[in-house]
Amino acid sequence: RMPKPTIQCFFGACLAGLMVTVSASDAPTNAPSNALDQLEAFSGTTQALQATFEQVTRDRDGYVIDRATGVFYFNAPNQFRWAYAEPFEEVIVGDGSLLWHYDPNLEQVTVREQPKAADSPVLVLTNFKLMQESYDIALGEDDNRVELTPQTATADIAMAWVVFTDGQPRVVGWEDRFSQTTRIEFQGLETNTDLDGGLFEFSPPPGVDVLEGL
Repeated sequence: RMPKPTIQCFFGACLAGLMVTVSASDAPTNAPSNALDQLEAFSGTTQALQATFEQVTRDRDGYVIDRATGVFYFNAPNQFRWAYAEPFEEVIVGDGSLLWHYDPNLEQVTVREQPKAADSPVLVLTNFKLMQESYDIALGEDDNRVELTPQTATADIAMAWVVFTDGQPRVVGWEDRFSQTTRIEFQGLETNTDLDGGLFEFSPPPGVDVLEGL
């Protein structure tokens, strides 16, 4: 089977984030009105998050080439874990220093130096200052959407976007330089609960092949 090209691109070679559960009825009445204000407020108050997600990747013609579901965990400033459940099990862990990708079906682990948080529009969601230093930020045509354009011409993503609902990022997406788009929708988003530190550690299981520097 083929690996997930976009998520590997996003957290690998071209990569170089979102806990009380908030529902619409729980949203404060004085919540910021547009997505840019919501983004700034969210980034200033969030240190940890977890959510289930659905990820859909489309080619330049709009055809779905990959669909996956799983659980995402983030711990500021730069630790994360993507645990894919369907259609295949995969785990991607950024421990703050190294980036690990484990494919149980292939019995293979790849490990490399973890790219900078500034290179990922997901990881900079909780650091508005870093986001401002790395991206041009603008409201989309819809007041619920923020659009991020990398400030460096050599970045591997052409643009990214975040859609907010009731002060929470519900959708994160990006388009790469080949016009392939990936959309990640979060559900059951929780912020600022204590996460087990072991989520952001990884040790290769016995017997698997470990490939370094890929």
